[in-house]
Amino acid sequence: MTQIALKTDVATLNLLQTAFPDLSRNNIETLSQAAVYENYPAHTDICQEGEEGTTLFILDTGEVDIIVHAEDNQEILVDSIGPGTYFGEMAFLGETTRMATIRTRVPCRLLSIEEEDFMAIAQTNPSLLRTLLRQIIGHIRRNDRAVIHELNVKNDALHKTYAELEEQEQLRTQFIATLSHELRTPLTSIKGYLNLINRGAMKGDSMQVAMDSITRNVNKMVGHTNDLLILYEMHPKKPSFEYLEVADVLIEALNAARSVLNDHSTPVTMDITPETPKVYADRRGLTLALRALIENAFKYSSLHSPVAIKVSNLDTNEVAIAVADEGIGIDAADQARLFEPFVRLEKEESAPTLYPGLGIGLTIAKFVLDRHNGRIDIKSTPGQGSTFTLYLPNK
Repeated sequence: MTQIALKTDVATLNLLQTAFPDLSRNNIETLSQAAVYENYPAHTDICQEGEEGTTLFILDTGEVDIIVHAEDNQEILVDSIGPGTYFGEMAFLGETTRMATIRTRVPCRLLSIEEEDFMAIAQTNPSLLRTLLRQIIGHIRRNDRAVIHELNVKNDALHKTYAELEEQEQLRTQFIATLSHELRTPLTSIKGYLNLINRGAMKGDSMQVAMDSITRNVNKMVGHTNDLLILYEMHPKKPSFEYLEVADVLIEALNAARSVLNDHSTPVTMDITPETPKVYADRRGLTLALRALIENAFKYSSLHSPVAIKVSNLDTNEVAIAVADEGIGIDAADQARLFEPFVRLEKEESAPTLYPGLGIGLTIAKFVLDRHNGRIDIKSTPGQGSTFTLYLPNK
């Protein structure tokens, strides 16, 4: 690796602007004062997973691979990135341990910024600090999603090899891999802001921004913990079927949802057709499935927006249990993905509204309905609400 003293020019400013589009031109010029060019030959590790590091890198020319290691030390290629992208940003949040190995595919030229040099500038420029941190945290989340995707691909291959494993245990294994990465993002954000607060870098309006971010991420982690408890309840044992009153199971599921979300004010109506028969079902599984639907209705609706539950006895020898809300709704193109594990359809532009959870509730509901030879139907309109209906055979 060779280092080249930086003479700020238009090309350098444009590279920084490409990497950090949210920064103003004045902030870009300020940031360039801490930057230095470095050259790396092909097939060279710029940084290694697990090592200490304090440098953020911006790729000017060439291409690099992002690699993580599985438990058996097998390398997993997460992504390949080209000019205008950056890595090593964890150093700016007080986390010096590298989370991935970055390896050059071809000779590369990079712009590097040391954390110490950056902090010297950021201490006198709160606007630069806030804007850059906001973009970096978003970048971390996107990277974690890429890692989760590759881990899921690897898990799928292993699941095919060990097909005799029970379906619940497969879900649990995938959950653990995802949970570790989903928790890392809010924990890193919290740690980063607390580190900056302790160093005196966050003052005035910046302090409120930091506290708001810490609060949102703590709430997100609480949601993840709740999902962990749900999955724990689905320990791999055979279901125990019995004839159940639907009303009893609904009340149990509603109370559980209210308790988990600490929501005792959302109005809920229940309309149960008088001639509805008992259903032959596993109480634990059916309660979890209904709880997942009720929790989603609470989470994705505005405060005090009503939730309606209706139970009907259909001519098709089925009992239908519908949970309807007046919430954000779901695009038709996204509805098919809802039952995939860990899918959440939050949009980055709506980041101020963070919905807790890991996206496993509907996966659990579908798993339960499959066990009961039932099905789930979705009717939803964006901006108007959603209705999820469970169909259970009544004979």
